[in-house]
Amino acid sequence: MKLSTPGFFTVIFVLGTIAAVSSCSKYDRFAGTWQGTPERINGITDVADATSTITVDFAPAEANKKQGIADFSAVIEVTQQIPSDPNVINVPYETNITATASVSAHYAYEEGDDDDILLSFDPSTLKVVVDPAGVTFSENLVSGVERPVLDSLTVAAAEQWRMQITPAIREEFFKFKKIEDIKVHHGDMMSCEVNNHDLTFRRVAVPE
Repeated sequence: MKLSTPGFFTVIFVLGTIAAVSSCSKYDRFAGTWQGTPERINGITDVADATSTITVDFAPAEANKKQGIADFSAVIEVTQQIPSDPNVINVPYETNITATASVSAHYAYEEGDDDDILLSFDPSTLKVVVDPAGVTFSENLVSGVERPVLDSLTVAAAEQWRMQITPAIREEFFKFKKIEDIKVHHGDMMSCEVNNHDLTFRRVAVPE
């Protein structure tokens, strides 16, 4: 089949457009907000358990989809055991404290690899907040002893918790300096590897 000159250049233009769209789609496929599953964190002293649930918002640059801004946030749940009545053996209360944290980073695809990105965090954007009123207790149902008369942390106690949590969540965030083997499944699930650990995220906001 012969193509006229205008027709030939039209076909070339269409093919080029399709290739460009496919390329952009490849590099901004994970644009939007993704939430991970709770992960245990270490480095917070005198606690029975501590977990963080990390959310990442990827915003590719308009001019170059191979780089952009990644805003990280986290909800940190800390459980601390508090001894109950000294006459009741081995039945402690559990106090649960919630904190939030956030930090921003610039990301770019690793040279020659479209599944790995490198992130450069801005430490000055790290923020950790402990709500003094965000305290809950597990009831001591075995002993029937009333829970401690405490409905919130003091401001000083909240600040102390913030200082304990900050280095631990900073370390958790900075593990994301390289995200490897990024794959998006069915548009709403993302799998990747961070610090030799497999992670899964669910999309919680569809990019515009």
